Amino acid sequence: MPHVRRETWTFTALALAGMAVFGYATGVLMAPGAAVLGDRLPELTCLQVAFTGERVATVLAAFSPEERAAIASLLKPGDMVFAWGYGLLLTGLLGLLTIRLPDGWQRVGRWLMWAPLGASALDCLEDLCLHALVTAPAGSPPGLLPLAAGIAATTKYLLLSGIAPAYGIAGTVQGIRTDRRAGSWVVYVLVVLHAIAFAARPLQQIPPCL
Repeated sequence: MPHVRRETWTFTALALAGMAVFGYATGVLMAPGAAVLGDRLPELTCLQVAFTGERVATVLAAFSPEERAAIASLLKPGDMVFAWGYGLLLTGLLGLLTIRLPDGWQRVGRWLMWAPLGASALDCLEDLCLHALVTAPAGSPPGLLPLAAGIAATTKYLLLSGIAPAYGIAGTVQGIRTDRRAGSWVVYVLVVLHAIAFAARPLQQIPPCL
């Protein structure tokens, strides 16, 4: 059907655009900061879920001035561009999954497929708050920025690492029952691999911060 072909091309374009943005963010924008921080990158998760000025200060105190400058560059523009990369990529993949599902699943899926882009918007809000905290003069009161960043990060992870993967895996199981075309299997594999990857990250990185 013409509208299905049109949607297929649209969602494919979204996924490919997301891959390009994702690659540019990680390979160009974030590479210098990541090189400075090295294996300390996972510690930035603790900054995201600090929630209070005291915990933010404790996390930042463990980094040198050079490392704090690298964190600032990772947050803006690096992670802000990265956020739209994964948002476009995952939304494109979930869209390709959704159009392969029965009508009942599609009605729900056409809402849930946008969860990654919602996470992207929250990620940018989180980055702006954290950037302001990282670059603030010493002794400057943090105000509500740590709380705002923590709420944005928590909601982001709920969408990106909870709702989107759960829908992706459940939708894949349903899709395998009704659509076993070769092209559909490619979509299923990509959706499941990305679902596992994005669900695993917070499970690995958040517990050590608690």
